[in-house]
Amino acid sequence: MRENTELHVLSRWRCLRMLVLLLAQAAAAHAQADEPIVPTPFAATYAVSYRGFDAGRLTFTLQRAAGRRFVYETRADPSFLARLIVNRSALERSEMLIDEHGVRPLEWTLEDGKSGTTGDGRLVFDWQAGRVTGTADNSAIDLPLEPGLQDRLSIQIAVMTALLRGTEPGTIPLIDDDRIKHYVYRRVGNAVLDTSLGTVDTVVYESSREGSSRLSRFWMAPELGWVPVRAEQIRKGKVETVMEIRALECDAR
Repeated sequence: MRENTELHVLSRWRCLRMLVLLLAQAAAAHAQADEPIVPTPFAATYAVSYRGFDAGRLTFTLQRAAGRRFVYETRADPSFLARLIVNRSALERSEMLIDEHGVRPLEWTLEDGKSGTTGDGRLVFDWQAGRVTGTADNSAIDLPLEPGLQDRLSIQIAVMTALLRGTEPGTIPLIDDDRIKHYVYRRVGNAVLDTSLGTVDTVVYESSREGSSRLSRFWMAPELGWVPVRAEQIRKGKVETVMEIRALECDAR
């Protein structure tokens, strides 16, 4: 147990040193060449519970592809019971451009790991033509783009990018299946959490949209590049899903 704790602390301090160096480099580049600040690539693994029951783990990985293009993926390692719903081969992926204008998704894909195309999806964001097209759950999608529009994964990176640049996320439009929904992000306080990475100072944000009984709450860690260390999904005032960070690797390649 002591050895594991020491490893967590060592890993965390290595991550912090790398983040300080990379953020300093990004700030210097911004000052000298007007380069935008972008998130540090990372891999974060979370333990997930649903209504108090273990649902397994989720790993989110942000990688730099080429130039200002990034790829963000999530893979599931469901618990035995959760495998009835989530396939271990499921993969959700978003390719995006991060520049001085913020985060712009280019292509989103979802493969649920099961036979057939039901549950799968693919969206292409054509910013020049001003449209997003593709399919979601066997339904054709063709909608006009809105400024700042995000997919289900890129919205997470859009929030982190805004905070890294010292601005509030505000209201963010999100395409969800065949609809565009608008989510408002509000800062609601600060909290110190004991995590698998050690004690972490966090800023708490809530996300909601008009007419919905659902609310999301995030504990964002400024010292870790604004990576969330805890997240909750709340429905009708009751916490349903909880995600708690278990491991973080910075500058994931």
